Amino acid sequence: MKPWTGKSIRWMLGVCLGLLGLAHTVPVLEDAWARPYRLARVPKTEFGCGVCHVNPNGGGARNSFGEEYAKIALNSGETYTDLLGAKDSDADGYTNDQEFKAGTHPGDPASKPAK
Repeated sequence: MKPWTGKSIRWMLGVCLGLLGLAHTVPVLEDAWARPYRLARVPKTEFGCGVCHVNPNGGGARNSFGEEYAKIALNSGETYTDLLGAKDSDADGYTNDQEFKAGTHPGDPASKPAK
């Protein structure tokens, strides 16, 4: 076996630091990755990933419903619960269940069921 040279030590150190850097960024990137499978966990909606996220393509910042989903549903096995359905995430006077039933957006205070 050949002894380690300065070049091979620098290469191995670079690989180790690169892997360490990658491992460090994964949790940060994890929050930015959209998870389309979660759409099956909320009542049927035409808003796609935008039901939870500011960006309709998903990932990034969450709207008010997405924040409630993160607090309640993620902690209960990613399940849309009665508690989440009873909340008025966007503070427009209608519960999330009422909004889903009417086809309006539970994370947008300007989107409300017709009276």
